[in-house]
Amino acid sequence: MENKVLNSNLQAVLRYDKELADEILRIDSIKSTFELVQNENGEYNLLYNSYPLHSTISAKEEAQKIVYNIKDIDNKNSIRIIWGLGLGYLADEFISKAKGVVIIYEPNIELLRSVFEILEFSENLSKKNVLVVNNIQKLLDWTDILSDRETKITISFLSSYFKLFGDEIKKTHALVEKTIGEKQANTNTLNKIAPKATLNTLSSLNKIAKTPLVSSLKDIYKDKCALIASAGPSLEENIETIKQNRDKFILFAVGPALKLLDKNGITPDFLCVVEAIDTRGQIEGIDTSKINLIFEPFSNTYLWDIETKNKFLFFSKDNFLNDWLAGILDINISEQKSIGTVSYTALSCAKIMGFKKIILCGQNLAFKDGKCYAKGSAYEDLECVLNTKTNKYEIVAKDFEKYKQKLLGSKQIDLKHGETYVKNYIKRMNKTLYTVLGQNGESLPTQACYAIFIKYFEQFAKENPDILYINSSTGGAQINGFKNIELNEALKEEKNIEKTDILAKAPNYNLEKLNKAKEQTQALYTRILSIASSALKYQEEYLKEFARRKSFNKNTQNFEEKIVKILSDFTKNYYIYPSVFFLCISYTNRFSDNLKKLKGENDNSQINKILLSNLNILKGLNNRLKEALEYLSDK
Repeated sequence: MENKVLNSNLQAVLRYDKELADEILRIDSIKSTFELVQNENGEYNLLYNSYPLHSTISAKEEAQKIVYNIKDIDNKNSIRIIWGLGLGYLADEFISKAKGVVIIYEPNIELLRSVFEILEFSENLSKKNVLVVNNIQKLLDWTDILSDRETKITISFLSSYFKLFGDEIKKTHALVEKTIGEKQANTNTLNKIAPKATLNTLSSLNKIAKTPLVSSLKDIYKDKCALIASAGPSLEENIETIKQNRDKFILFAVGPALKLLDKNGITPDFLCVVEAIDTRGQIEGIDTSKINLIFEPFSNTYLWDIETKNKFLFFSKDNFLNDWLAGILDINISEQKSIGTVSYTALSCAKIMGFKKIILCGQNLAFKDGKCYAKGSAYEDLECVLNTKTNKYEIVAKDFEKYKQKLLGSKQIDLKHGETYVKNYIKRMNKTLYTVLGQNGESLPTQACYAIFIKYFEQFAKENPDILYINSSTGGAQINGFKNIELNEALKEEKNIEKTDILAKAPNYNLEKLNKAKEQTQALYTRILSIASSALKYQEEYLKEFARRKSFNKNTQNFEEKIVKILSDFTKNYYIYPSVFFLCISYTNRFSDNLKKLKGENDNSQINKILLSNLNILKGLNNRLKEALEYLSDK
């Protein structure tokens, strides 16, 4: 006989997940035991294998208390994940109170089938902001799709679910944090770095065309040992071992580790710096004339001006304008990969140079004893401490002024927005605190991006199994594929490496092809500047009209529609060009985020603030385009 309640509930699920609806419908036998009983208030309770899923006194009151404790329940930019459906008391409470998205995550498909057969949920499940998922990957996918940089995400559950499935809930929480951390990292890269990286590349095209490539050093150190020094706490602990065994390896250093090495009289063979932002504070005061510099085409332009033994470019695939430029210069970069961290770049370079053993030192990827970085490194003033009020770890600067100087460098220390930049930088780090497995099986606090880096290193080792990987970053995160060996032990059998001078040879590119690409890009930006100028003009009129009327009207709506159409057509027609996408995506992203904030906003001062923000975003876009055109015309 047809079950109308089940069909009604499945129809609601069918609108967004046919696979789940079909899977629920296919169940023809239930292995678990589900029973309905009444609690002291006469409400129905669901027994799962004889265990009550709701309060035996008042199920509604239990749900209300959970929702009441979420202070920002009316936040529209939020995702409320409910771990476990039960009989839906908690889901109903969230759906009635929450203004954002509500995701019901119930991994027990048999429970979904049993409950959907007896309780009519279709009215709530049919709401556009409500989803039911049964698969952890779909939960993560929806979380990724529906969130942006400012989305508030919570995971709520009944005490019974935590008693039954506490480990699974913790795992889900960790995976959601990791997913959001990855998304925020990617979004921050596009929003904060992409425009600068694009301008760095465009302003340096002529210099790039004269600079040797790391690929020209292929197998130069075949079967030798490389040590990659990062700025984690374990670097300081191994300084003496590095000094005593300096001739046994070729030393790669990343920017933040350079000061500690230099302080101890250690000169690396290669220095890797790939940041698009200005990080000259990492290098200031250090003689780099005997060091080979490795950097990306999009790296900050100050690197071109420092004196080095040699300069080598590493074109990592899929990063900003590298693929576009490699196509113009006829360079094959398909095997050149760098993800997330400069240490990965060093690892990739070591592979190209033919090393048979690669040792990581200072690559803790977790906060050991509260230390974020090694003492003496560029960022030593950061520490991770437990906030006794919130019972959560947080990153703080022991000496804010010292940290600001080391982060920004003396030339930028007095910049108007320097202090705000540093505070926001620390704030962003605290938004992505995470825990990972340590080398001794313990849980260690870290940043979500570091947790991502661990996976990158593990994947590298898996893809390149012919190299012996050793992790001498004692007390740090566990990196599978790397053997945890103390540095003195890892170097015991190594013999001294005879140092040879590297003969750097500049590549022979087709400069005519490069100049033609510059002309084409210049023409492209000229067209786009005209479009961006039109959007800016309408935004100025939009702001003036709202300031006059103190409310939205047909004119303001007309201005907004024109701007939206301009930007929509712009992204549709021009984001196929990498030189446009990476320069402009930050601005159109933030403009769209602001438009979402306008929806339903009734506070005139807030509306005016958002409109002014969008005006400044469009001004910024216009200025970036003008800057790019200047680089292309003069260089």
